[in-house]
Amino acid sequence: MPPKGPAPKKGGAENDALTKANAVDDIVDEEYKIALRRECRKLEGLITSEDKLAYMYNDERIRVSYFWMVGKKELEDKEAELRNKQREF
Repeated sequence: MPPKGPAPKKGGAENDALTKANAVDDIVDEEYKIALRRECRKLEGLITSEDKLAYMYNDERIRVSYFWMVGKKELEDKEAELRNKQREF
């Protein structure tokens, strides 16, 4: 059995990213960082809204396909009934 390492902490990836970000010595001012964070939040919002629109589009596509199949089946049934009535005469 391989030796067990330390137990993973909750939110480990976020904590690791935060500690790495704080450890970097950079010359960028805080206002630029804040602007980047705002832009990231804005882009995340756009991504979620586009995901919602994609799901709505997919649902609508499935719904239209279903109604098309039902309509096609009804048409075939009516055509079969018409053929049967024409054979009777």
